[in-house]
Parts: sequence; structure tokens; C-alpha cells
Amino acid sequence: MKKILIADDHSIVILGASIVIKENFPDVQILQAQSYDEVYQHLKQERFDLLLLDINMPGGNNIQVIKEILQIQEDAKILVFSSYEENIYALRYITAGASGYLNKNTAMSELNNAISSIMLRGKYMSEAVKDLYIQKLTTTKSSVDGSNQLNKLSNREMDVAKHLIKGLGIMEMSSLLNLSSSTVSTYKSRIFEKLNVHNVPELIELFKLHAEEQ
Repeated sequence: MKKILIADDHSIVILGASIVIKENFPDVQILQAQSYDEVYQHLKQERFDLLLLDINMPGGNNIQVIKEILQIQEDAKILVFSSYEENIYALRYITAGASGYLNKNTAMSELNNAISSIMLRGKYMSEAVKDLYIQKLTTTKSSVDGSNQLNKLSNREMDVAKHLIKGLGIMEMSSLLNLSSSTVSTYKSRIFEKLNVHNVPELIELFKLHAEEQ
């Protein structure tokens, strides 16, 4: 029997995803986790055919968690299931080792397509993400950076930018990302410099602009 671990800190999301999965994969055993600590505990105790992972849970919320999961189960198939815009974040998580990325606003029928694709082929990309991937492969780095300023950010800088947009302060980010406050401040300065913004409202507008471009 195949096993799927649904990791999300919202019970209603777990319930909805479980119902959809069971309707199409009745023989699958579904387990759940509501924090990254619970995810790690499950992965250390048993193997899963798929991890349906929300990237905005207590104890994580950064790209580094993909690497941490793969250190526990190196062949883990991870489908990131997130409310964050896929055209901004999907390729970063896939490059980090995720098997696919699906926005929560997508029709639930696409969740089944994503699971089937990962089960059969080990990978899933929506049509939008495929287009971005092809663009990345066929465009030089300099021109990609010119068309999307967010590509200038490292994964760690992207994590910090994401928290800045949510309104978190330096100390809150320091605790969440397990970084010193001075390091977080340095990342913040680099983000503003690379993106040529002067404050958080300008940063928010820039992210909105790139989210609307796709």
C-alpha cells in the first residue's frame, strides 16, 4: 500500500486534500503532520511514496527544509502545495530538490494530476512552470536577471524577502530562520540593494508586479 504524508498546519486543507486523494487513489494510506517537527518524526519512522508539503508551517518556511527532508529520506518525492505564487517560487523549490510545485488556488483536479505524474514519472510541473523552466534553459543568465529582478536574489535572500512582505521584523525572522539578527539585517540590505527598493512597501509592489506578469 502506498503512503502519502500531508503536511499542513490547517486542518481544513488536510481534510480537503485527503478527500480528493481518496476519491482517486482509494488504496493509498494517508498520514498527516501540522509542523515540520512532525514531518521529520514521520520521515524518520517510516517511508512515504509522496510528501504533500505546505511550505508555510511552524518550524520552517524556507527553502532549506527541502534539503533537510532529503537528508532524512534521500529519495523522498516532495510535492510543494503552497499559496505562494508559483511563477516566483516554483523553480527555486524544484531546483532545491522538490518533485513538483502546486499552487493551492489551482483546481483540485490538478492535485490528482500532480500526484499521478510524480507517482509515475517522479516529477510534476504545471504548464506555467514548464514555460518558466524552458525560458530559464534557453535564456542567458544576464537576460533572465534583466527580465525578472527577483532572479537576482539567492534562496536565503528570497526567504527573508518573503518574511519582510508578510510584515515580520528582524527579531522574528531571526528566530524563524535560525539566523542572528545582524545576519538578517545584512540580507535585508542586500535585498534592497539588488532590487533597487528603499522600503518594504516598494518590495511588496515589486513582488506583486512579477506575480502578475505570468
